[in-house]
Amino acid sequence: MEPPVRRGLRPSHVLRTLLALGVIPTGLAAGLATLFVNRDRRRAVNRTLAHWGSLGTRAAGIRLEVVGREHLERPRPAVFLINHQSGVDPILICALLRRDFTAVAKREIRRNPLLGPAFAFAGVAFVDRADRAQAIHALAPAVDALASGLSLAVAPEGTRSSGAAVGPFKKGAFCIALAARAPIVPIVIHNARDVLPRRAWIMRPATVRVAVLPPIPTHAWKLERLDDEIEAVRELYRRTLSA
Repeated sequence: MEPPVRRGLRPSHVLRTLLALGVIPTGLAAGLATLFVNRDRRRAVNRTLAHWGSLGTRAAGIRLEVVGREHLERPRPAVFLINHQSGVDPILICALLRRDFTAVAKREIRRNPLLGPAFAFAGVAFVDRADRAQAIHALAPAVDALASGLSLAVAPEGTRSSGAAVGPFKKGAFCIALAARAPIVPIVIHNARDVLPRRAWIMRPATVRVAVLPPIPTHAWKLERLDDEIEAVRELYRRTLSA
């Protein structure tokens, strides 16, 4: 069961939330300015991502406590998996990865007037979870992105978990990793709900604990054993969250 939303709302929490949301358009503006000056889209997107990560966490009052940070840098490109606990997860991922990555998001976000344009500029692949054929087609550019040197951030649960426990994993991220022969790096987020619980709108300052596990090679994976590989990765999340 989802823990109750914390009480004791303060005016500073509302202000921090507004500042953190304001980082989204300012980061997009910074990236567009870089694109206009340098004509380098990747440099522009990287500036946007770094802006969202560094200023977004600062505005929201988030302190990241990371174990295994070295696995965020090598090897790259990689498929970075995150357990999806909170609406603040995109800011956390930007703060952790910072550069040279793209992501997969549900199609509904594309219609969001704030997040839609920002995510589109960052090259996010929008997937219709209800349409399997469309989802497979939408993920094809992600394989191309890995081949070009970009990493990929994916929430394999496909939606926010209802509590602390990790939910079932969908196959999409693993199929991408298998097709690109890219390593998988599990990023286990322990308590993003402390910042923004499910169904809440106001962020609270908090220290978020993150464990980045060692890369998992996929070059020896076989399609017929993919379900077993997925379950083994999910078990890593369960053990790490319960530790």
